[in-house]
Amino acid sequence: MSHYHFKENFFGASTKLIEVYDEHNNPAFILSLYYTSTRQETFALLGRKKHNFMIEFEGGTFKVLQERSIEGKLKTPFKTVWEVFKNDTKIGTFETKIGFKPRIIFNGEKNDTLLFESGFISRSVKVTDEANNLVMETKSERFKIASNHNIDIVNSKYHPAMLIMLFQVFFEYQEYQRSKSN
Repeated sequence: MSHYHFKENFFGASTKLIEVYDEHNNPAFILSLYYTSTRQETFALLGRKKHNFMIEFEGGTFKVLQERSIEGKLKTPFKTVWEVFKNDTKIGTFETKIGFKPRIIFNGEKNDTLLFESGFISRSVKVTDEANNLVMETKSERFKIASNHNIDIVNSKYHPAMLIMLFQVFFEYQEYQRSKSN
C-alpha cells in the first residue's frame, strides 16, 4: 500500500501547480488544472467549470480532457465524458454514471474498468476494479478553505499518478454538482 496527500488551491479556477506528496512527505507528482483556450478559462472564472487536469510524474504525464460541447449542449447527453491520456496517447475514458450515489467510471483501452464512488454526504472516495477489488480509498477534510486529501492506494496495477488525477476530476465534478444543487 502507498500513501499520498495534497492540498487543493484556494481558488478553484487557479492553474497554480499542486504538489502531491508521498508517505515520506517528499514531492511525488505535480497536479494542475489547465484550459484549452482563453474562452474556456474566462467561462471557468465566471463559474462554468471545465474539469481538465494534468499530473506530471517522473517520465511523463497523464491528463484528462473534458468532452467538448456543441452550443452549450454535451455531445453525450445525460453524462459528462473525459478522454484520458498518458503522454498524449489515449488510454481510456472517464464518464459519469447516473445512479443513487455519485459515480464515475474509467473505461481503459485494455477493457479494464475502475469505479469511483462516494456517498451523498461523505467526501471520501472508494475505487474498485471490474472484479470489485479495492484499488484506492481517499479521505478529504471538510469545512476547510482548501480541501486536504489523503489517498491510500492498495493495488499497484495502475500508476498512482493516474489514480490521483482521476480522483481529483471526480472530487471536483462532485463538488461542482453539489454547488449547482444549492
